[in-house]
This record gives sequence, structure tokens and C-alpha cells, in this order.
Amino acid sequence: MSFGSYLAGVAGLAVLLSALALAAVRARALLLPGWSGAPARLVEAVLGISLLTVLLQLLGAFGLIGAAGLIAGSVLIGLGAELAWRRAGPREGGDELPSPPVPTLQLILGLAGVAFLTAHWATGLQDVWGQGMFTFDTLWYHGPFAARMAAEGSAWTLHYSDPEYLNWLYPQNSELLHAAGITLFNRDLLSPLINFAWLGMALTAAWCIGRPYGAAPLSLVAVAVALDTGPMVPREAGTAANDVAPVALLLAAIAILITAWANRDSLPVKRVAPTAALFAAALAIGLALGTKLTVAGAVVALAIAGPLLLAEPGRRWRAFWIVVGGVAITSGFWFFRDVIHTGSPLPWLGEIGPLNLPGPDRLLEGRDPFSVAHYLFFPPEPSIWRSYFLEATKNLLGPGWFLIAGGGLAGALLAILRPRSAAVRLAGVIAIAAAVSYVFTPLTAAGPEGRPVAFSINFRYLIPALALGLALLPLEPKLTPERWRPLLLAGGLAVLVATSQYSDSAVSWDEPFSYLPAAALIGLLFIGAPVALSMLAGRSRALAALAAAALALVVVAAGWERQNDYLTHRYAGSDGFRFQLDDAARWAKPTKDLRVAVAGTSGAYNQYAFYGAELSNHVQFVGAEEPEGGFQAIAKCAEWRTALNDGDYDYLVTTPTLDLNQPGEAKISPERGWVLGSPAAKEILHSGRVAVFRLDGPLDPAECGRQAGK
Repeated sequence: MSFGSYLAGVAGLAVLLSALALAAVRARALLLPGWSGAPARLVEAVLGISLLTVLLQLLGAFGLIGAAGLIAGSVLIGLGAELAWRRAGPREGGDELPSPPVPTLQLILGLAGVAFLTAHWATGLQDVWGQGMFTFDTLWYHGPFAARMAAEGSAWTLHYSDPEYLNWLYPQNSELLHAAGITLFNRDLLSPLINFAWLGMALTAAWCIGRPYGAAPLSLVAVAVALDTGPMVPREAGTAANDVAPVALLLAAIAILITAWANRDSLPVKRVAPTAALFAAALAIGLALGTKLTVAGAVVALAIAGPLLLAEPGRRWRAFWIVVGGVAITSGFWFFRDVIHTGSPLPWLGEIGPLNLPGPDRLLEGRDPFSVAHYLFFPPEPSIWRSYFLEATKNLLGPGWFLIAGGGLAGALLAILRPRSAAVRLAGVIAIAAAVSYVFTPLTAAGPEGRPVAFSINFRYLIPALALGLALLPLEPKLTPERWRPLLLAGGLAVLVATSQYSDSAVSWDEPFSYLPAAALIGLLFIGAPVALSMLAGRSRALAALAAAALALVVVAAGWERQNDYLTHRYAGSDGFRFQLDDAARWAKPTKDLRVAVAGTSGAYNQYAFYGAELSNHVQFVGAEEPEGGFQAIAKCAEWRTALNDGDYDYLVTTPTLDLNQPGEAKISPERGWVLGSPAAKEILHSGRVAVFRLDGPLDPAECGRQAGK
């Protein structure tokens, strides 16, 4: 990548972020005047991400996602917000937010926990910089969806990733953000950093949850523990996986509500704007729903319990529609898209009770989609509970698993039974609803009957509820008296360290490219830079602006050094991929603007590697599109060759079949045999069960009867 291209991407990103930041600040000033400090910054982050997401959705609906449209749209939004703010004039009457002083020792201990957590996450980032993003879902569909959106400019068309799941019908807010980064740089340079932004939002929200009650450091460390567990660090740090985003957005929604209602009942004149706060919270949780369907329980709880607990009897319907409207703004695009393509906003659900819903047929499925509830209502042998549920929980959460799980449950229950405010009670209800919905979510115990092999993989769906419960726990005053707080923080740090060392997250410390001194420096900068800038801004905004500009220049310079290393080593290693896909990935790395067909599900699950360094290749699993958004594998040679010809592909990559119930094994897939011998296909690479063919013309379906692999 040339230095000029890099600077152009940086300049575009700077304009986009500056314009949206201006819009978010002005919108927050109009909605919640008087808010300041961390809660104000949190609301502004929610508003800014909402504006960017909606802009991308609108552009994507018309196939217009591109650097020019993205930058121009953000500038227009910024100018429009500035004009609206100027016309409205200064707004007075905002409440002074409750913020008891935090003793210095408690502040230091809380920030130390954040620095430690970020250093742990930084080891994962270092590994990505050294070899590329290798997490399963990143290679399977998160990365491919983002790359396709950036290349085609469309978020409306369906990208059929494989024949076993319906990922193309899931909400894709997260992939939109990655597509924006790819659009600006023509590379995925920003993708390894996006989850660190979500991490920062989650920690800021945790601080704001405890802030009105003087428990900010305790809530901060409690959430840090949840974010340092096995489901988070190895999957999320530096990757395009999207499970940290719902955690951050759910916590942000709750933090906004708790802040707005913290002192509302005690005010002689209720000047707090609960409607605006409720709307901002709805935007946040809508962003979460538009990222991951697994937060649907929390969304329903906010829509139903929110008006009941927060609104006066005569204003509850209004509050309900405010929540529904906010959620629809940031997530409704995806459900509307599914209605148009499939006839149903919930196409992955074939039925709800006796009601049959339209949607695609599912002839194949990677795993039996059992939920945890299946094993609660149909209890298996005790040995299965021990082997698949208890042992997995211990491995994922570490030696303090009972403290983490028990603390999350206790925090939610105490928030309901002994609430500090109506919003705290609502937060407890939402945490319980999110946990209960997890139990009934398909795939949480996926696998053959009696072998819930995916329980540990999909335990991540519970983390939003668990993190929220832990954040609420310090709000109970009898558990956290002032004199005990330093000791409680020290205990929380001990659990954090033990979790990082003795849970599944410990693997990140020993990644091939992790370097602990540099990781520690990243951790210190992650927390130290914003804190220092905030303190400096309290003395001189001009000086803080100069310091921020200097820091930005340092980051840009460091980014230039890192991007070269990242792009050089990205998917170039000798053993990064399983199933002998490494040579095919290395072949694809320098290619661009090609149409690449993929056969075999192990290739489908690793297809991001075939997009090339510039992510300009059009990569597609060869299958048959079905009515109502369906997509199926093709079992016969002649039909498969016809589909291959219809795609007008330049190259074909044939790979083994992957059985997700036995992910360590791969089975023979017949497509290579269906191609061998054709004069229109030249095999240019053969490594084990993986082959790459150059396609010089259409393949004759009539030849299939003479092929050995028919």
C-alpha cells in the first residue's frame, strides 16, 4: 500500500469521524442539555454510531456505499446538526448529574484493571498483526459480508456464504462498519481495531452505571472480569467477530437510563429529560439487535418493562413507541430487507407455535440446533452435564467461575428486589430477560443429541447478561460499604488476573506474535491517553486539543508502520489454516478483481482468505439459489457445472467437506473430481485435498457421465 493511499484513507477517516462527532455532540446538547463528563461522551458515542450506521444502511440500500458518498454524507449530517443546534439556541435547565467523588486509591485500582484487561486484548491484536484475522466466524461470514458490501456498494443484496446456515439473513450492522473501513482504505486495516472501540464503550458504560452511586471503579472492574473471559479475548481481540458489540451497547443503554433516573425522584423540579434518555437507550439497544439477534430478549424486556417502570401511567404507550422507534431506526433495515427477500422479518424461524412462517427451506444444517433449554427439560445423564456444561463453564470463566456467574445473577436479582432507582430495577429485569432468552436460543447447546459440543463455543451469547449483572452488583450499598471498597477492588483485580491466567482466555498470552512489553504499553495508552486528555481539557480546552492532535499524529505514524507489517504477513503463514488451505490462501493473497468460485464447506468456512489483499475478488460458494432467500448445495455434477458456468468465474478452489460436529476432521468433497479432465479447467495448485483451477471457459455438463467423480 502506498503512503499516498494510506494518507488518503486517514484523511477520509478524519473527515468522517470529525463530522459525525460534531453531529453527535450537537444532537446530545439538544436532547440532553446539562449532561457532561463520561455519561455525555457515552451518549455522543451512541448517537455518532447510530448516525454512521443509518447512513451506511441508506447508502447500501441503493448500492452507493463508497468513500465519496460516505464522506459527503457524513459532512452533510455534521452541517445539518450544527445548523439545527444554532437555530434551537442554547438550552438551559439540564440537571447536574450525580457524581460522588471517587477516592484516588479506588480510581487507581479501577484504571489498573482496565489497563490489565486491555494489555491482554492487545496480545490478540499483536497476533492478528502478525498473521491476519483467523477466528472462525471472521473467515466464514463477517469478513466476506463486509468485503462484498465494500466491493459492490450494496447492503441490500444477499451474499450466500454456505449451504448450511442462513447467515446472509442475519442483521449486519457490524459488517457495515467494517465495510466502511475497507471502503476508505481498500484494505481491512481498521478491522482489527474496531472491537477495541467497542471495548472502550463497554468500559465507559460500566463506569457510568456505578458513577451516580460512587461505585464506578467497582462496576468497571466487574465488567472487566466479564470481558477477560474465554468467550471474549481469543475470539474478539483484533478480529471481525461481533460479540463484544452487543455487550457494549446493552451496557450503554442501561448506563444512559441509570444516569437519567439516578436522582430524578429526589428532585423538587423534575428537569431530567426521560424521553430523550429513553430514546438514546433505544438507539443503543437497536444497534445491538442490528448486530446480534441474541439480544432479542433484552430488547423485548426494554420495550415492555421500560414503559411500565419508567413512565407515568398516562404516558406509557408514548414511552413504548419511543423505544420501538429508536430500535427500528438502528436495526429495522435488516428486518425490512428480510421481508422483501423472504416474506418474513424472521426467516430463520420456520414457525412460531402453530403459526407457519414464510422463509427458505433448510435442507442442511451444520449442527443440530439444540438450546440449553433442551437439556433442562429433557435432562441427560449427569456425566453429560459435568463434561459439556460444568467443565466448559469452568474452562471459559476460570477458577472464579462461581463468583462470576453467581455475581452476575446476584447483581440482577438485587437490582430488582432492592433497586436504587426505577432504572436500576429495569436493568435487573433486562439482565434476567437476556439470561432467560439465552437458555432458549437455538445453537446454545448445538450438536448431536447427548453431545452439546457447541455449548462452549456459544456461551458468548450469555456474556451481555452476565456483564450487566456484574455491573449492577456494586450498586447494592450493603455489599459495597465505603470502607470495604479498596479491598473489594483488590479482590476484583485478583479474580481478573486469575481469569486471564487460568481460563480459556489465557491462550492469548502465548500467541506466536504476542509481545508482553508492547501489549502493556498499549494497555497503558488505551486508558492513560483519554484520562489525561480529559483532565487536561478541564484546565484548557485549547491545550487539550493540541495534545489530542499530537496524539493523533503519533497514532497515524504508528499505523503506517503497523499496516506494512500486517499486510505483508496477513494470511502468508505456513500453518494458519486447517485442512491444507494454506497454499490456496497464499495463492489468493496477491490476486485482485477476480471472480473466485469455492466448493466444499471447509472452503466456505474460510472463504475470506480468497478475497485477496485488496479485498476486491468476488468470492462465492457454488450452490443453488432457492425461493424466499434459500441457498442449497448441488449434489449432481451436471447441475453443479451449470451453476459454475453461470457464475462466469475466473478460478475455482475445491476443498474438503467440514463436519461441524467433528471439526477436527474433513471429508472428501466430490467437486475436484467433477472438474478434472475438462479442457476448460487447468489445475494450477494441488495441496492435499485442496486444489485451485484456472477456468478458461465454460465446462460441458455432458462430460459429467465420463468423469470418475460423477
